[in-house]
Amino acid sequence: MDDDLRKIFDSLKESKQEPLHRDSRILLVDSLNTFLRSFVTINHINPQGNHIGGLTGFLKSVGYAIRHVKPTRVILVFDGKGGSTNKKYLYPDYKANRKINKISNWEGFETQQDESDAITNQIVRLIDYLKCLPVDLLSIDKIEADDTIGYINQQAKGIVYIMSTDKDYLQLVSDRVTVYSPTKKKFYTPKMIKEEFDIHPCNFLTQKILLGDKSDNVPGVVGIGLKTLLKLYPELKEDEAMTIEEIIEHSKTAGGKYEKIYNYRQQLLVNKALMDLMVPNIPEENIVEIEAVLAAPNATLDKATFQSLYAEDYLQNSIPNLPTWLFDNFENLRHYKVK
Repeated sequence: MDDDLRKIFDSLKESKQEPLHRDSRILLVDSLNTFLRSFVTINHINPQGNHIGGLTGFLKSVGYAIRHVKPTRVILVFDGKGGSTNKKYLYPDYKANRKINKISNWEGFETQQDESDAITNQIVRLIDYLKCLPVDLLSIDKIEADDTIGYINQQAKGIVYIMSTDKDYLQLVSDRVTVYSPTKKKFYTPKMIKEEFDIHPCNFLTQKILLGDKSDNVPGVVGIGLKTLLKLYPELKEDEAMTIEEIIEHSKTAGGKYEKIYNYRQQLLVNKALMDLMVPNIPEENIVEIEAVLAAPNATLDKATFQSLYAEDYLQNSIPNLPTWLFDNFENLRHYKVK
């Protein structure tokens, strides 16, 4: 076991002198990310001929994470309707490179619209299942899931696990926060980030601001890649945070390749506003919505309705031994008290 991960588990053991409460160990799930990963990789068709891979894959993936993390609370966060809206106010070209194409190769979807309809139908049905479980659901209009998760992480006092394949969350990793990648089956601790990316997690955001993010159409400094950046600022490998403001100030008089950074300073400050999950772009009225959910955890476990939905959808053996799966993964979540 990784030394950093062992410290997290050891700290939890030490805290057992005080009974665990609902927010001792939170699992935050980047839910659309998790659903789409399942939809694309699992071509599961029920006897009625309907694709159900996103639905069943999501449930099994969350169950797997619960068994390994053993959380005291699970919060499933979805992107809100028009989730990119607030970030597009900051940068109109944000995600402007996204094309509406099919994301899977399943033959059952002849057109992009067929696939899109299947995604929508499965997500709507998935919500029905999730309402039967002792988990909390969050979706805030005009807010992306990463900002909501960033805010919850800031408010949390206990240990936090974030489940997502999105590398943006690695900026949050610390002795208290671990990111679980379900595709790599990896739990990212500070040590693992340093080994894999040669960047300390406290500087992961800064390097991302400088390099940009092609997937979101956010530009970085032209002519500077990671190797060059680490030659210019080897301090980014160290465990002392180096802010983008400090780098801009240094580049102002350093000359040479540093001048490229300084000349790009305005875009870099925009990049920070887009990417910084420590200071998420969430209006006050939406924070009130999030706080309301955090203050009223759900303890419902309606096994009968869940199993009825399961039978209606002809999911059959998608989840082997369903009653045991429900009990093992969700029964404990009902009993942790609010501190």
